Amino acid sequence: MQIKHSVLGKGDKKILFDIEMLLYYKQEFDELVKTGEYTFYFLERGQFTSLFSHDLLNRVSFSDLDKTYKKNPDLKDYYQSLLAFCREEKIKACIFTSTGQYWHPDFLQLLKKEGITIALSTADDDTRAIQYCSLPYTKYYDYHFHVGVMYDKEGKTIADVLKEHWWNPIWVPLWARADHINQDIRFDNRDIELCYIGNMNPPKFFRISKLKRHFGDRLKLYWAQGNGDWKSLKWIFYKICNKLFRLWYIQKLTEDELLEVYRRTKIWFNLHLVPYKWPSNSRMYELASNGVMQVCDNKLWMSRVFEDGKEIVCYETIDEAIEKIEYYLENEKGRIEIAKAAYLRSKNEYSYLHVMEKILFVLFRNDL
Repeated sequence: MQIKHSVLGKGDKKILFDIEMLLYYKQEFDELVKTGEYTFYFLERGQFTSLFSHDLLNRVSFSDLDKTYKKNPDLKDYYQSLLAFCREEKIKACIFTSTGQYWHPDFLQLLKKEGITIALSTADDDTRAIQYCSLPYTKYYDYHFHVGVMYDKEGKTIADVLKEHWWNPIWVPLWARADHINQDIRFDNRDIELCYIGNMNPPKFFRISKLKRHFGDRLKLYWAQGNGDWKSLKWIFYKICNKLFRLWYIQKLTEDELLEVYRRTKIWFNLHLVPYKWPSNSRMYELASNGVMQVCDNKLWMSRVFEDGKEIVCYETIDEAIEKIEYYLENEKGRIEIAKAAYLRSKNEYSYLHVMEKILFVLFRNDL
């Protein structure tokens, strides 16, 4: 089977990656290959994902993976072709970034026997998904990079859970996409007081409704591309609730319109589906990178990412969020100080380039 891929760079350190990384972060990879150290091979997975049975969240369970591997010769043929490709191109490391999980332990063991370092990178390790995305797989990898922090409200972290199954989990932040960051950041002269963009899952809907009743037209609500379309269950739920309660109108945004909203907004209300254990979302990093002060939940683990009261403002209840938003809408100087501090933290530590440099250092530190 022919391996479909794209290549970037001409360095001796050769890494196999997911094609989606190149689609979204080519600018950052271009910076990395300028060093002359790396060659990135971006694997196009579409040619073999049809072999698997996916659940509603586009994941492949460990049992289904094993079943497919044992019964479908096409999958074994693909693995053998990919192994031969890695040998021919002298690949030194593989970073598998999909939470869908298409890599059987037998194949991973073959890569290790070739002396190839293999790493798993997951982004959805909340309490529910960790059973699919990490725990059945983590012990087969040399490294496991994860972005989530808290596992439960007792203080147990996702790293703690992963260590129970394997000793080498490494936390890395999420990041802001370069094309989601305005080039001319201004902290003053912003005319949108308060904003929220995101899904309207049932728990979020009722929390946001309380916020909307208080702030009225001062709170702008948007539905960004990537949050589902009008056929999605989340959109249908919102339409039904809005029909019953007549609460608000949500405007849909294009990518260009989203950047303009970032540019104009003073304070952003951010929340997660499960306040104490959800992984940090990419929006949180994009807001900081665009100079927006944000009021966010997850106070329990936020100190791992931003400092409460200095780089971000945290809340535990909607009433507390309302009080703090009103305060910073009146306190322009304090709002700008927090927005600037988060902007500098994100620029210096939370870009995809910085994250990749950390990952590559871990993968190749034995070469030093």
